[in-house]
Amino acid sequence: MTTPAKRTCPCCRKPKPLASFPSLQPGGLLHPYCRPCLTARVRQSGRARDQAVTAVTKVCALCAQRLPLDTFHWIKSSQTHHSYCRGCHSVYMAERYRRRRRSVLAQK
Repeated sequence: MTTPAKRTCPCCRKPKPLASFPSLQPGGLLHPYCRPCLTARVRQSGRARDQAVTAVTKVCALCAQRLPLDTFHWIKSSQTHHSYCRGCHSVYMAERYRRRRRSVLAQK
């Protein structure tokens, strides 16, 4: 009598039969994590994503103040809020404009 082949899940580190690992493609490779570990990881990442979406405040990367989300610009392409609040962003952009303007005028 032969015993079914086993594989060790890198997450829980338990040897389990191959039937415990979901298939990545029909008749092909098996997922590295067992079903229970994979389910737990997917649920955990979903919770983290949901918490990020439902956040109502954010910390400005420049002034380090926790402010409501409506004080941050929305970036359409990345579907997220800017890292600087509107006030810090406008100050930064004005200074950037002046700095670049000076370098352009210095080249002429």
